[in-house]
Amino acid sequence: MAVHVDRSLRLPQSEYFATRQAKSGIALHHTVGGNAQTSFRLWRSDKTDGDRPNLVATAYLIERDGTVFEVFDPAAWAYQFGLPWTPAARLAFERRFIGIEIASEGGLIERDGELYCFDRVSPRTRKPKEEAFDCGDPYRGYRWFDRYELAQLEALGRLVDDLCTRFAIPRQYPDQPFDYYGDALAPFEGIIGHATVRKDKSDPAPDPRLWQMLEQLAALRPTAVTPPERFKGPPSLNSRQIEDLFAQNARCINAMDVAAGSLVKALLMELERRRAYLRLAQPQPGAHAVGYELVQGDRGAVSRLARALGFQTVSGRLLEVRHA
Repeated sequence: MAVHVDRSLRLPQSEYFATRQAKSGIALHHTVGGNAQTSFRLWRSDKTDGDRPNLVATAYLIERDGTVFEVFDPAAWAYQFGLPWTPAARLAFERRFIGIEIASEGGLIERDGELYCFDRVSPRTRKPKEEAFDCGDPYRGYRWFDRYELAQLEALGRLVDDLCTRFAIPRQYPDQPFDYYGDALAPFEGIIGHATVRKDKSDPAPDPRLWQMLEQLAALRPTAVTPPERFKGPPSLNSRQIEDLFAQNARCINAMDVAAGSLVKALLMELERRRAYLRLAQPQPGAHAVGYELVQGDRGAVSRLARALGFQTVSGRLLEVRHA
């Protein structure tokens, strides 16, 4: 069945790179927003300090009712991954992937038996459990996710099928589509999720219906991909320990002041690139400081990187943000 594309939400050429690129992959995301229009307006207003467009977007948005919005030509590109790779590797990867965002509130937090979106507990962010997906064990810090609508999954399947045909994209995906592969996917051709290349992301949600629908409607098949080698030599954390540590740290970051937590997250990402890991202590709600212990890696790197990022206080036990 042909996919119907709505072009009523269209980014001006100043907000993406219009030069046509060869495409060999499709990347799936979800918006962590109310609807497709909300994300589109965010992209339109997203500016640098110099009031220039940030050039962050995906070619497609899929609304909750299954409407497929094409916001720019899929042969063009915009930034969608935010990868901590070398500039050459990052740009090559960005340019060859077509991005698709599914309108969704994303990961949900649970407080006193109730679910809330956007990591905020308030009457306005409460989410009925019948509209949520329980993945059982926590995934990237969340057990509950906003459930994708069947109309969205069907529209996604038809869109991916069409794009694979038009751009001769291999109809395959990593056989563990919710795992983190990092730069092991640098040469991969096919369909991936954002979370496969970013450990701090949880999109798309770990709902097996998504990949089942893509197998059914787009004839995708899983293919084995070798995960990156984690560490060489002791001491080392195994992949399960890394996942558990990430989930614990995500909960701590979510309890902090939003801007302060973002800076702490940036520090953790930079340390991970150097094979260093911290375990955060539970902060006070809205805090600008958080305790920590070094689990693995160079203690000196913590101080050097934190000061470079602009932390006010860096000790062997405390990180305090300045002007977060």
